[in-house]
Amino acid sequence: MTDVYRQTSSTSWFGRLGRSMKGILFGGLLAIAAFPLLWWNEGRAIDRTHTLEAGRSAVISAAADAVDPAHEDRLIHTSGLATTDEILEDATFGVAVEALRLRRRVEMYQWRQHKSTSTSRGSGGTEETETTYRYDKEWADHWIDSGTFEYRAGHENPSRMPFGSEDYEASEVTLGAFRLGKDFVDQIDAFEPYRPTETAAVPPGFEPYGDGYYRGTPQSPEIGDIRVRFASVGPTTVSLVGRQVLDGIEIAHMPKGTISLLELGRVDSETMFAKALDANAALTWGLRFAGILLLWIGLKIVLEPLRVLADIVPLVGGIVGAGTSLVAGLVALSLGFVTIAVAWIFYRPLLAGGLIAAALVLLGLSAFKIKRAEPVPEAAGPS
Repeated sequence: MTDVYRQTSSTSWFGRLGRSMKGILFGGLLAIAAFPLLWWNEGRAIDRTHTLEAGRSAVISAAADAVDPAHEDRLIHTSGLATTDEILEDATFGVAVEALRLRRRVEMYQWRQHKSTSTSRGSGGTEETETTYRYDKEWADHWIDSGTFEYRAGHENPSRMPFGSEDYEASEVTLGAFRLGKDFVDQIDAFEPYRPTETAAVPPGFEPYGDGYYRGTPQSPEIGDIRVRFASVGPTTVSLVGRQVLDGIEIAHMPKGTISLLELGRVDSETMFAKALDANAALTWGLRFAGILLLWIGLKIVLEPLRVLADIVPLVGGIVGAGTSLVAGLVALSLGFVTIAVAWIFYRPLLAGGLIAAALVLLGLSAFKIKRAEPVPEAAGPS
């Protein structure tokens, strides 16, 4: 069932102009925030690359069935079956299972508000705004506060969720002769659905249903119905890279960062480091894009008054709006790339200096070739 409501409002040209002028400060702050983000990202990316490259050069392979004291405090790579003897228990629902990890996911059937807006320009620079509020019944793993809804009547959610989702984790997990540190156990996410036994003691009102429990009417859910599902991680074959500390494997602290790599299955160290480097590159480019986008949005907001001023004539306003967006984009790209380049010079001066020198050489060669290609003017003959 979906309920839809619409609101329309009109903002005068003077109102829009005042709003856009107030937005200059906010847009400026957004644009300024992009610079430290871009700068920090380059430093983070370089430090992470240095850390992984250093780890790839230093890592040694170790058998999991015995602890070699000669490898103490060194970066090791090993593979094997991660196991535990611990019983993880969810006392609320009487679930107990021998597992590396146990997850309880609780969802409640609730109203959710979806808001969307569309705007159109009117004569004289006015702006017509239509806001649509859509209310749907959905399963959610967190409480949705219906008190914040625009249309609360008929869309009330319970005041809280009776139970929350929980994660349980074995404190003693071994891989052969090694104990695994918590950071590695956190990365073992091979969850599979776990169906509790029918003898488990559950809170009043809950009945077994599917892979878990249900309170309410599963055939026709109503607001406030609760469903609970469980998933567990049993013994799992993993490969990891970490620091050997006595009979354990912990996070390796390197000069410029840390290393704690884990992959499901048997994976060689070269592949693990290659995947980590690829992930770092993807994150670096993602944050570069985010920084430049943030800069563009900020500059676009700063230039918004120009578009509003021109919007008194709708056609002119559209042209100016496209122009300010283009200018903001070009400036954002330019400033973003300059910031990245300066950060490279700061964090990697030797490499950046080499690249700049190579660029200057190429520019010099290009200028020389252009100069040689210019036609030589013929000498004037005798009159």
